[in-house]
Amino acid sequence: MTQYNKIMVSLVGDDSEKAVVQQAVEMKNKLGASLVVIHVNDPHAGEMSMMMESPKEITEDMIRNQISEYGFGQILRDLEVIITENNSIAEAINEFSQKCDMLIVGHRKMSTFKSHIMDSVDEGIVNNTHCPVLVVQKD
Repeated sequence: MTQYNKIMVSLVGDDSEKAVVQQAVEMKNKLGASLVVIHVNDPHAGEMSMMMESPKEITEDMIRNQISEYGFGQILRDLEVIITENNSIAEAINEFSQKCDMLIVGHRKMSTFKSHIMDSVDEGIVNNTHCPVLVVQKD
């Protein structure tokens, strides 16, 4: 049987991820594993732009506050949080998950029309990662 010592959970940093965090904490506790959170910022996050609104830059404190607000503050002391930036979220997560035994990602359903014209980020992650991936439906 596979040993799960290190679990990584990918968070967007919005308010729809309580089920994702809850599942990550449950898996951590059941398997006795350490938990790592990763968030990938767009390289232009937080920058001013005349053309469009730039993505919000997410910080480690924001991720920790999110987890605490969801009621899982007890894990914060031992929690590793990775904040990185990359044009490709899937590429960055796959790179950092190389040393993990399991990856947990959230997924929001897309309409049929939208799913035909866009690939979801979580699909890119699942297609390229080297460890088992647990996909959790977002709120």
